Amino acid sequence: MHKSKLLIIVLLLSHSLTAQHWKWDMGLNNTVYDFKSSTGIANDYMKPVGGVHIGFAYNKELIDTTELISKFSKTAIFFGNHQKLAKITSYFRYEIGLGINQFNSVGDIQNIALNYQTNFVGLTLGFGPEVKIYKGFSLALRGQVGVHKMLAGTQQINNRYYSLADNEMFSPLQVFPGYSVELHKSLSDKISAYVHYSTSSTMRSWSAGKATLNFVPTTLSIGLKISKF
Repeated sequence: MHKSKLLIIVLLLSHSLTAQHWKWDMGLNNTVYDFKSSTGIANDYMKPVGGVHIGFAYNKELIDTTELISKFSKTAIFFGNHQKLAKITSYFRYEIGLGINQFNSVGDIQNIALNYQTNFVGLTLGFGPEVKIYKGFSLALRGQVGVHKMLAGTQQINNRYYSLADNEMFSPLQVFPGYSVELHKSLSDKISAYVHYSTSSTMRSWSAGKATLNFVPTTLSIGLKISKF
């Protein structure tokens, strides 16, 4: 393996593979409660209502050519010999995020008012490409999966409140596969602002004789990304 090949791959990838990124965003969740009764009847009386979203994430390129060069590793040799693959790989990033979310809903049935207020905390893992599109703008697409746990929740029925702490549809860990889209605008060499959109859903299957609830949140937020080179 010639050093010249390693130099070529550095020139190909250094624009995106020498940075790690810290992200903060804040916005709103709009959550559909997809509820089926024990007889399999889907509800049409619960309506989504806004809830707070706060997120913090660590974002990094899939490979770091600076590290590859310093170690002169087998990975560096592989990408030096497969430069088209290296170019494609250079667009991909992984992300680990911590989020605080409210998944809320309101409704009424037979003149009985219902109100669900919940607070969840959890981790989200994401992976996908980020590409430059126009004069400081870039677009990021990610498949993601989140694992969230309810910290507190209440159910209001007319003027009475009940804790959801022991409710088997709310209290277990909730797994949310989904995807996100972000539009970034560079403000300086190390700072970008972005708009974030994501949607996901829990995947509980219905079984006869048991009511089932799936959460289907859509999130819209704005954020700030700080890059460390």
